[in-house]
Amino acid sequence: MAKQLFIKTFGCQMNEHDTEKIAGVLSELGYSLTDSPDGADMIILNTCSVREKAEYKCYSDLGRLLELKKKNPDLLIGVGGCVAQQEGGKIVKKAPYVDMVFGTDNISDIPKLLEKKVETSKGRVSTERRRKGLTLKTEKVSSLPVLRNHPMMGYVNIVDGCDKFCTFCVVPHTRGRERSREPEEICSEIRGLASAGYKEVSLLGQNVDSYGKDLGNNVDLADLLHMINDISGIKRIRFITSHPADFGDRLIDAMVKLSKVCEHLHLPLQSGSDRVLERMKRNYTYPEYKEKIRKLREAIPDVTITADIITGFPGETEDDFNKTLEALEELQYDSIFAFKYSKRPYTPARLYEEQVPHETGKDRLNRVLEIQNRITLKKNQACIGREFNVLIEGESKRDKGNMTGRTRGTKIVHIPREDDISAGDILTVRITSATLASLKGEVIR
Repeated sequence: MAKQLFIKTFGCQMNEHDTEKIAGVLSELGYSLTDSPDGADMIILNTCSVREKAEYKCYSDLGRLLELKKKNPDLLIGVGGCVAQQEGGKIVKKAPYVDMVFGTDNISDIPKLLEKKVETSKGRVSTERRRKGLTLKTEKVSSLPVLRNHPMMGYVNIVDGCDKFCTFCVVPHTRGRERSREPEEICSEIRGLASAGYKEVSLLGQNVDSYGKDLGNNVDLADLLHMINDISGIKRIRFITSHPADFGDRLIDAMVKLSKVCEHLHLPLQSGSDRVLERMKRNYTYPEYKEKIRKLREAIPDVTITADIITGFPGETEDDFNKTLEALEELQYDSIFAFKYSKRPYTPARLYEEQVPHETGKDRLNRVLEIQNRITLKKNQACIGREFNVLIEGESKRDKGNMTGRTRGTKIVHIPREDDISAGDILTVRITSATLASLKGEVIR
């Protein structure tokens, strides 16, 4: 009987794909995924350190897992991801019952960590062995076995790490410098997905627009999209996340010309104030950002654009913040991910003077969300009466009487469940109603 593996995942699509890799590596060691930690033989926390208090959430979860460990001394507990990379041996010291700690770049080391673990009289692994996986490797991103959790959409990592060193971001310290995969390796993986029936791929990277800069073969993201567009069986191609400093005309041209590339772009703004953007070390100004959005919308009028916003960055004045509100009104995003600034380890911004009070940052965040929610609802309501091609992803989690899918612009659509509709179908759907979170529609026969 297969051993049971439970993985709790925090964070972005990169972490979700890392979880698929962790599950893939462990499946080759006889583990199968389970939806519950109760009764599991191994539990792994795949952590993210981008948000505030990420370490505390990790230790809080570990505290709860200790109770399971007491009931089942043979239970293996592992911590992976960015917090593991960031905290390192501190995790072992604070939670000595943890059996394995591995960083974002050390998933391939999991079998060695398990194989070489040194048991003490209490059945625990030595601190030295548990910390063995915590290195930032410099070799190119390589393929690992992947146990995918989606039946028709596959994440494909194309570049890992980041060279931007924004003053608020811990990613370069937890995932290292940029390393791109070879284009043929990527295409080979995607051809395998197509052969397995996958309809959509999402190309992942902390900064996908930097793809290929380190390869020396003059292949960039636009070239890669052309290669993938020619792969038979794949119907949709997405990429995330772009960086405004690197997003340019070649990529816009590829989005226009390539039929499989979806009309969606996630382009984080972070702030509408040039003064704040400079302190963030974002390497663009708001007018430069706005011009790129103008070009994109001129080329693809129906494009869906999403972004990230940070409020309360050190030194952000009320005037700076008002420029962000003006940007939201001017740019009219379809949706955003908004966050209140929080200090992260190793980042220059944590040492900046003029730290914005917590309540001020929180209030500004609420004001951002209030404006964006109004814009998002208006954008969604504008879809009523229009027809979209929707890729059905499966049964709605909230309403078993509905199926759920996405438009090419990544808007969520619910349709009534019917016997002849299944996951993977691409249907023409007329939108009948809209909420802040999703659309509802009827299939056009």
